[in-house]
Amino acid sequence: MPKQVRLRRGTTAQHATFTGADGEVTFDTTKKVLVLHDGVTPGGKPLEGFLLLDPGNVLVAQVIKSIVSVTGGDDDTTAFSVVKGAAFNHVTINETASVRRLHMHQEALAYASNVALNFGAFGSKRITLAGNVTFSASGFGFGSYLNLKILCDGSSRNLTFPSWKFVGSSVPASIAANKTALLHLWAFGLADADIVAQYIVEP
Repeated sequence: MPKQVRLRRGTTAQHATFTGADGEVTFDTTKKVLVLHDGVTPGGKPLEGFLLLDPGNVLVAQVIKSIVSVTGGDDDTTAFSVVKGAAFNHVTINETASVRRLHMHQEALAYASNVALNFGAFGSKRITLAGNVTFSASGFGFGSYLNLKILCDGSSRNLTFPSWKFVGSSVPASIAANKTALLHLWAFGLADADIVAQYIVEP
């Protein structure tokens, strides 16, 4: 009978408190994966979530359970390119660069007399006014976009905005009671004056 070589093995919980020697390979019996060790990192590095090339150099479908980082590229060249289209969670982009469906994560903002719209958080927001409000913006840069649903309560409320450039209508000074409005913001720079705004209100 041929000789059998077996690696050291243990559960995921056991691996979490184990620091293998530099270059050692063990087997995680819970995840059924190999684990690489460097002599200093408790738990090592499990070999899970990888891409595999078949003999024709085509990626075989795999479920990636870890973070994928693509480096390289700049303003003129892409670091990651898909020829025929791709689906990214709720966004599907086809080969003509058309977005077939889009889901923007949304957050509810608490009313305050001063409300900062953070472009760096969710791209869609909603707020119910319980008084007059002064809006400001933060976290924006070239290409940032944000939309806000404004619902007014039972009284007319005054609106104050920074030096945004409003298009399609003048800067709104107020919203009538029980009306709903949409505020769309596009940033073309790093200052408030670089933000273009569109305000649409329920008739």
